[in-house]
Amino acid sequence: MKPVKNINGEQIKDLITKFFYKDNHLCFQILLHMRTNETIAYGMYSDYADYKKDFNNLKDARSNNLTIIIQNKNKEINVDTSKMA
Repeated sequence: MKPVKNINGEQIKDLITKFFYKDNHLCFQILLHMRTNETIAYGMYSDYADYKKDFNNLKDARSNNLTIIIQNKNKEINVDTSKMA
């Protein structure tokens, strides 16, 4: 997958999580609010563990000014209904 852009961690002003429901499942979206006041959608998750792992990686990249690669297509939600009782 070809990256759309590379950004440095210091360019991120805030990491934002948007919570919402999709098909009665709690989902998470990570948004990067840049110092230029641009907001970039990073990814959407239905699995909390996946969301938390990426969020922590982004926090680390922001703190240590690491390069973050924004992909051409953001990570998207895939709701797994097989785990439902």
